Amino acid sequence: MDTLIKKISEIEDAASAVMDSMNDRKADYAAEIKEKTAAFDKQLEEDTARELDQLQNRMKAEMQEKLKAQKADGQKLLAQLEQVYEQNHAALASSLFQQMIKE
Repeated sequence: MDTLIKKISEIEDAASAVMDSMNDRKADYAAEIKEKTAAFDKQLEEDTARELDQLQNRMKAEMQEKLKAQKADGQKLLAQLEQVYEQNHAALASSLFQQMIKE
């Protein structure tokens, strides 16, 4: 009977040791997963920030190009209007004067 109790006690001690070992491994694995998750999150934030910065720079460059093109178009239109005015100044003034007299 003492042998049986001794064997059961040994089995219980072994099972307890296995459980303790498993709990330690479980804690180590949880810490490893936590580290990997933190590293992944940090890398994801860096990648996202870099991509957003690149997108912002690209959009800023596109807007500058569009603004430059609009300025050029505006200058061209203004030059055309000035040319029409210079060529037709007398006729425009006369027409305007005639309209004012009729009223």
